[in-house]
Order: sequence, then structure tokens, then C-alpha cells
Amino acid sequence: MLIFILTGFLVVLALLVMYALILGGYYETPGQILEAAKAITLKKADVSLEFRDWVDTDLQENPELRKWVLGLPDEGFAALTQRLAAFCADMNIQLEWLTGRHIDVAPAARQAANTVVVDYLKLCRKALIRQNDVALFATYHKIVMNPSDARYRDARRRLFTRLIAENLAQPLPAYEMIMASETQRQELAVKAIREAAAKDWTVFTRVMGEASEAGGGGEK
Repeated sequence: MLIFILTGFLVVLALLVMYALILGGYYETPGQILEAAKAITLKKADVSLEFRDWVDTDLQENPELRKWVLGLPDEGFAALTQRLAAFCADMNIQLEWLTGRHIDVAPAARQAANTVVVDYLKLCRKALIRQNDVALFATYHKIVMNPSDARYRDARRRLFTRLIAENLAQPLPAYEMIMASETQRQELAVKAIREAAAKDWTVFTRVMGEASEAGGGGEK
């Protein structure tokens, strides 16, 4: 009986606390939460639309950059807008100041904010253009970083074999193949791979790409 009384008391107490919070404005009902979520979504959509208009009109002096930004798919454009807005916030700048023309009243501040945004967009464009180069190095780094890492053993073997076929590396001596442990053989292969990469990176990446394709895309 005591348990039922205690339970009932706690339920009533919880309801009273919730009611007090609602009256005090500290608690949002499910309907209020939904409306707030809708407002946030609409705000993001509005910012993207305003930013698109801003790019179209204010990047006339940067035609290549303007064409690249406006040519992004909708999802990519929305993601770029959100990241740019977050970056601007870190710099104590609100993207809406530019897109909404609020900052036009302060020419020096407008120029500073404009420079930050344009430089950020240029950096993003360059990063995406060079993404393939970075990806190639990332693959190479995984292969040579740790010879004992079994995840890249097959990739290492395929690449080493391909380098030998292209006369970019020498086969391991027979006695080393027999006497060396698997880890030691992997270390020797890594040494040869590093040397080939240092000798001619352009040729090396071509061979590495061919070896990766032969292995079904390589390891992730």
C-alpha cells in the first residue's frame, strides 16, 4: 500500500514540476519543439537561397569560382553553405550579414567579411581539385607506414610485383625470400616501394593505380 501511495505522490509531483516549467517558459511542449525544428530547417533553407543569390551577384569578379559554386548539386551546395556559416561564426562573422546585405552599412567590415568568405570558397575549390592527389598519397602512406600491418599485405605484394614488372624495383634475392620471415619480407618490399616512389612519383602513382585496380580497388 505504501508503494502505491509513494508512486502516486511522485507522479503528481512530476506533473506539478512540468506545469511550473511550462508556465515559466522553461519547458517546451512537443508542439513547440516541432515548431522550433521547422523554424531551424526553414532558416537553413533561407540561408542557402540567400547565399546562392549572393554568389550569383557578388562573385561576378571571380567567374571561375562563381561557376564552380553555382554548379554544385543542391546537397553539396547546402553542405558548403552550412560549413561556411560555421566557419564564419568561428571568425565572429554571421553569414547572414553578407547575404542579407545588413553589413553594407559598414564598408570596411563588409570588405573584410567578403574577403573571408571568398578565400574560404577558393580554398574549398582547390582542395576538391587536388583531392585525387591527396587520395593517392593516402593510399601510399597506408601501404608503407607499417610493414607489419596485415591489412595492407596483399596490396603491398601486388604493388611490389607490379613495380618489378615495370623495372622500377628489383626482385628479392632467393635466399632472402627463403630465410626471411614474413615481416622481414614485407619490410624489404616497403623499402623498394619507398625508393620507387621517391625516384618518380608520377610513374609510381600510375603503377600503384594499376595494381589497385588489379586487386579490385585495394584496401580501405
